[in-house]
Amino acid sequence: MSEPQVPLLAEPSAQFDLDVLFRRMIGVAKMRSEVFVDLKQDNSRIVNLEGIAIVALAGLSLGLGNAFAFPSGPFAMATQVLTNTVLALLITASWSGLVYLIGTRIFKGVTDFPGLARPIFFSLTPGLLFVLSSIAEIRQFVSPIVAAWIIIINVVALKHSMGFSSQKSMVTVIVGAWIMIFALNILGLLSG
Repeated sequence: MSEPQVPLLAEPSAQFDLDVLFRRMIGVAKMRSEVFVDLKQDNSRIVNLEGIAIVALAGLSLGLGNAFAFPSGPFAMATQVLTNTVLALLITASWSGLVYLIGTRIFKGVTDFPGLARPIFFSLTPGLLFVLSSIAEIRQFVSPIVAAWIIIINVVALKHSMGFSSQKSMVTVIVGAWIMIFALNILGLLSG
């Protein structure tokens, strides 16, 4: 069963276009369905690299926010920023694979892995705001709000990438989150 093709917001291109990237980021942050469909369908190399860059920048933002909030020596701060960036990439790739397997195998969603990974990677767009956690007055609010925003965007991304109902998307995210939390705890990557 093939899906109807929706016209793309931007034609696939081999050249980077900052305007298109910003439109997609804003559209994802606003949870506009046509942007998720566009990301699913646009299999150009550029949009794949843009998604990876967004995840890396979100990890960098988180690392900088933490480094500035809890300053230590320059080497420790640089290590923290680099670690957060690498972990963001690894965890987001793992998360994409996990929800792809849950969505296609258990809930019979229809998509290919890149068609799901691109919207998931773009869903970290609000993560660019993690750097604001370095401001003491708003620190306790920034991370939970941004994290919740990212989770909600993931539900919307799954809905439009796999053709799910909102409920099936939510269940996929919940099941995936439990598995991911369990795995990260075993690996010792979650503290507290």
